[in-house]
Amino acid sequence: MNKRGQSLSMNTIVITILVVIVLVIIALFFTGGMASLTNKIQSFFGAQLTDLQEANARCNSFCTSYQTSNSALLRDQFMQNFCFSEFQADINANGIYDENEKGLTCSSIGIECSVIQCSK
Repeated sequence: MNKRGQSLSMNTIVITILVVIVLVIIALFFTGGMASLTNKIQSFFGAQLTDLQEANARCNSFCTSYQTSNSALLRDQFMQNFCFSEFQADINANGIYDENEKGLTCSSIGIECSVIQCSK
């Protein structure tokens, strides 16, 4: 007797993996785990920073990149980032973002770049 085992098709395995991933994402969403993940993603792409030291580092990076760039297009992008990127940072370290700690720019947190002149 030659018995063959039951096998799953590759499509079934892939669909099962996708369903498990979607269920994990839904569980994270409803348990509040997505908030920290969203903040990390936004921080990576430069949307809003939650740490004053990170904001200082990012602003200094914009200035240095502007100074060392040879491309006019890149220099313009670094200037726009330095002048108009908005951050929120807990300056007084009370664990709450007060009104004066939202919508901060590089200039408003005290970072100056001698080669970039921001127009308001």
